[in-house]
Amino acid sequence: MLPGDVGARPPARARGTVRRRPGTAADRRVRPAPGPAQPAAAHAGARPGRVVARRPACTADGRLVMGSRVALVTGVTGCVGRAVAAALAENGWSVRGLVRTPAPDHATYAAHLGDLTDPESLRGSCAGVDLVVHAAADLTDWRPGPRIWQVNRDGTRAVLDEARRCGVSRFVYLSTVDVFGFDAAKVIDEASPRRVPRYPYPLSKAAGEDVAWSYHGNGLDVTVVYPAWVFGPGDRNFLPELVRGLRDGKLVQFDRGAPPIELTYSANLADAIVLAGTAPGCAGGRFIVGDSYGLTLGRLFAAVAERIGARPPTSSVPFGAALAVGALSELAGLAGIGTGSGRPLLTRYAVRSVAGGMRYDVGRIRSIGYSPRVGFAEALSHSLADLTKEQAHGGR
Repeated sequence: MLPGDVGARPPARARGTVRRRPGTAADRRVRPAPGPAQPAAAHAGARPGRVVARRPACTADGRLVMGSRVALVTGVTGCVGRAVAAALAENGWSVRGLVRTPAPDHATYAAHLGDLTDPESLRGSCAGVDLVVHAAADLTDWRPGPRIWQVNRDGTRAVLDEARRCGVSRFVYLSTVDVFGFDAAKVIDEASPRRVPRYPYPLSKAAGEDVAWSYHGNGLDVTVVYPAWVFGPGDRNFLPELVRGLRDGKLVQFDRGAPPIELTYSANLADAIVLAGTAPGCAGGRFIVGDSYGLTLGRLFAAVAERIGARPPTSSVPFGAALAVGALSELAGLAGIGTGSGRPLLTRYAVRSVAGGMRYDVGRIRSIGYSPRVGFAEALSHSLADLTKEQAHGGR
């Protein structure tokens, strides 16, 4: 058993919880909020040529879902967005996914061509939509430039403008636990004050959250979800960087691997998002999501190293020294020395976010019926298999 397997719990029987059909690991069903389903007028009002794929929602075995509710998922090709689309589709929703480049039909969503930085391209994306899950974001933590603000703040406003214009009733914004700051001395919950670190990613996500709350009310109900560190199929950041560091032998432990780290697997997070976006009484709510695997950095590094046949790091540096290493790594990156990926192996923001030892109270999301379905060992297997497949094909 790998560390954290105890984080997976048996199916809950409380109202609104995610349910699984026997023998179908991917099936996650959430009871939608009660009330009449709105007409699935997908793509009404969209500009000609904007909708890449039109088709009714289907179940996994190809049966049509008649009269289903309609959801728009931004960032649908990313790690979280694809999982959310799958969870919604399994729960009988008609799913529309916002894509930046023309894409073929997909098993879980119909594609709408649009870009967050081009508000006009979003026209029609929310027509007939009941729920928007805004998972798209620029995740760059290294020399992001103005685009991170154009996507994370201004893009959020553009989606909300279209949602309000089209009469969308529920909007879920994905923020990050990092907006609460890096205080390891306290357990952070939704009532904790925001202490946004002065780094572009958390600053821009906090700004996007402020925009989202400014639209709350008058028929559009906003819910904010704060994920911990996310991994899963399609992850292009956390797990790939960890694997690269282990294989290169350049990774070191921080404080002897003792700091705790809170993770959430993308499929588990998707369950939480669907629940928060549909369960009665969640409108206007704020929910921190983590899977409570009980991991430390040392146990995480050892588990990943074992799976990929690498040696776990044996050297350790204190947290303060790690920040200094991050600063030196950034200087090396500026000078074009090092990794070849264009990004330093370590940044000061990554050190604070990953190795800061923050602890989070996830009681609120569990109080509405959330329980992570996938334990750490299974989640890591799926994630590494997807990463291996992606690397074999030269990346997406």
